[in-house]
Amino acid sequence: MVLIDAGHGGRDPGVVVAGIHESDVNLDIAIRVVELLSSEDSFDVVMTRNMDLYLSHDARIAIAEENEAGLYVSIQANACSYPEVTGIETWVDDDQNPGTESWKLAELIQGSLISGTGARDRGVRSTGLYLGRLSCPAILVEAGFLTSPEERGKLLSSEYQQTVAQCIVDGVLSMLR
Repeated sequence: MVLIDAGHGGRDPGVVVAGIHESDVNLDIAIRVVELLSSEDSFDVVMTRNMDLYLSHDARIAIAEENEAGLYVSIQANACSYPEVTGIETWVDDDQNPGTESWKLAELIQGSLISGTGARDRGVRSTGLYLGRLSCPAILVEAGFLTSPEERGKLLSSEYQQTVAQCIVDGVLSMLR
């Protein structure tokens, strides 16, 4: 089972730029990922949220555990105080090293996103995240910078959201096959 997490939500909108809530962009992309993955017959897909709802990290972990998630993919958008900063990066918890299943999943999805979108490759990175508390491979995708006017325009585009979703799905399928 693949768990797709639309980052932020409800009282936690994430970054808000030009009236755009990160949580809405995250949800739009996550819904597309779930629709694409659900068309595959080989596995189940669950979302942490399918509406503008606040969920704590503990609640997100509980959903993954209750559903016996085999993979966990959190979808988010990035922010920076410098509007010229762009690109896609994928994060793993800092308890993961290259060669672990989480790192492998991150590399597959990051590679797919960069080749499919042409975005700047900010790489696979690690930091202290709640993802380290999950028992399955778990990653967090930062699909672009809402603070970059150019990337914000792309992230709001239905076509680009579909491309990002397909790239994430391609990475997940590469991991599972």
